[in-house]
Amino acid sequence: MAYLTKHPKSKYWIASFRDIVGKRVNRSTKVEINPAGADAKERAGKASENRRLAQGIADDYEQTSRGNKTESQVRKTLGDLHSQVNAGRELEFASCDAFLTQWLERITATKAKGTAARYSGTVKGFLKHLDAKAACHLGDINASDIQGFIAARLKGGRNPTTVQTDLKTLNTPFALALRQGLILMNPVAAADAPTAEKEAREPFTSGEIAALLSKASEEWKIVILLAAFQGLRLGDATKLQWSNVDFAERVIRIRPQKTKAKKRDLVLPLHSSVEAHLTTLKAPTGTQDAPVSPKLSQCKTGGLSGLSRQFQAIMKTAGIEQESIEAEGEKGRVFNKRTFHSLRHSYVTRLEAAGVPPDQRMKLAGHSDTKSHARYTHTQVETLRQALEKLA
Repeated sequence: MAYLTKHPKSKYWIASFRDIVGKRVNRSTKVEINPAGADAKERAGKASENRRLAQGIADDYEQTSRGNKTESQVRKTLGDLHSQVNAGRELEFASCDAFLTQWLERITATKAKGTAARYSGTVKGFLKHLDAKAACHLGDINASDIQGFIAARLKGGRNPTTVQTDLKTLNTPFALALRQGLILMNPVAAADAPTAEKEAREPFTSGEIAALLSKASEEWKIVILLAAFQGLRLGDATKLQWSNVDFAERVIRIRPQKTKAKKRDLVLPLHSSVEAHLTTLKAPTGTQDAPVSPKLSQCKTGGLSGLSRQFQAIMKTAGIEQESIEAEGEKGRVFNKRTFHSLRHSYVTRLEAAGVPPDQRMKLAGHSDTKSHARYTHTQVETLRQALEKLA
């Protein structure tokens, strides 16, 4: 049975109840514990009435959480009550589009540019899917709306892992709304997420890396070396500045674009191959902020003449075959197993083959969790063969 409690930082009664799975839940009733009054007698009378009304709301909360009442019915109860105890003023409820748009504006200010774009695409895509219902109360969004969005994304050709990422993005604002007492149930958590294995990049072999270097221009050579021997991503490698290279300490100090918002610097020991090539280049005089690869640093990643297409052309010239997985659906994208990012996979895989411990590999790759790091480790057959030979 639901009951009322007090919180030292709230002036409202708190409803405490158990949901359908037996979990204890606390929600504000928005009913004042000590309402104002002309005298002590009036205040006592109002307080007694407020407690009775708050208990009714607590019971409604409990019934809703167990599926016996709809959230709209509870919201109507709250609205009517708020009007009674607050001189006719109606209680305002956040609309779905307003709440998600405001959340998006706040969250993107703290995220990297690429991450912010992904968040924005997911939220705007979800609101577009809702159509007219996007203007409804946030609490009117249910699990079937989320399930419909999942189905639409999959039908459009999105990879199940992409849809899983969409759900993680949407779960964040809805979980926040639940904590703030704006909704009684998180519809994202109640939806069934698609299950699928994520497509993995295919690492380059040492021979293929040598072939790439033999066919690359001078600027592309250093960019490829930075990926294959320092593990840098394409954007970080092409935009590396001379000020990031400390020849005295023999290290590279950068703040990766992907973790730039977290203000996390990465210090990497200079690999001898990278160091040797950098010393052959002519650094500009007068400024240390000049890019190591002036032309490539001005190029965009995507597009017909972007960095990704340029690297694909180098692969073709080097005789390296591309393995692609065809897209499903009209909005699906072809997945190429060999891209510039495969050099980063090669980097981690070769570290493992060389016997570098996992914790050191993670530091060298700039990974903060083992789950992300595991996707970059492709244990080669020769490494497994050496392990097998250890059997007596």
